Amino acid sequence: MAVKSGNGKEDLAVRDLGPLSHSRWLATANRTLRLYLSEESPTPELQKLVVFILKSYMPIWFSIKTSKYFTEGPTLVNQSIQSSRYLPEDLRNLVDPMVKRNGFFAHPEHLMLAMIQDNTKLIRELGLRRILKARQLDQKRTTIRTFMPPKLNFKAQDCSEIINWMDCDLSSPPLLKDSSDDEIKSHIQSDSAPNWDITFKTCTVHESS
Repeated sequence: MAVKSGNGKEDLAVRDLGPLSHSRWLATANRTLRLYLSEESPTPELQKLVVFILKSYMPIWFSIKTSKYFTEGPTLVNQSIQSSRYLPEDLRNLVDPMVKRNGFFAHPEHLMLAMIQDNTKLIRELGLRRILKARQLDQKRTTIRTFMPPKLNFKAQDCSEIINWMDCDLSSPPLLKDSSDDEIKSHIQSDSAPNWDITFKTCTVHESS
């Protein structure tokens, strides 16, 4: 509230920040906000940083911390994209490469697993059909697949659109290796998400020490 209003208690503004801890994600953000509160006339650059922290950085941080399963990863990538679209082009050119470098959860394998757990039946069906398609392509593969971050679609309006499906190398998710094609097909017309525990209970979206 103090940051948004621009008015804060004096003891908060002059409080000793202590040593910087790089292992804590919010350390730099907290110090930036404290600096903002202590400045009577913050510079435009500092104001831009504060707005970015409040609009994008901190909401994503809390989303990651409250997300439980790795199938929520693509949603977090999409949130990173959507929350930074307000930035002018010159600043987006700084933020977007960082999102690209850390966009592993947008990999088709992750995205397909997230889609089959979606609340929308159409999205689940698309995910299941793409898994079947990927399995067909796997049979023709003659080299070991390389797991690389995909090219992101920064104009996506939905989580399932954050990559260009027509321009990516599909490979089937190894986590479903024990599920037969017939089993996958049986879920296509189902009104509920597949109850495959391995797809969301064994792997978390974030690990921290």
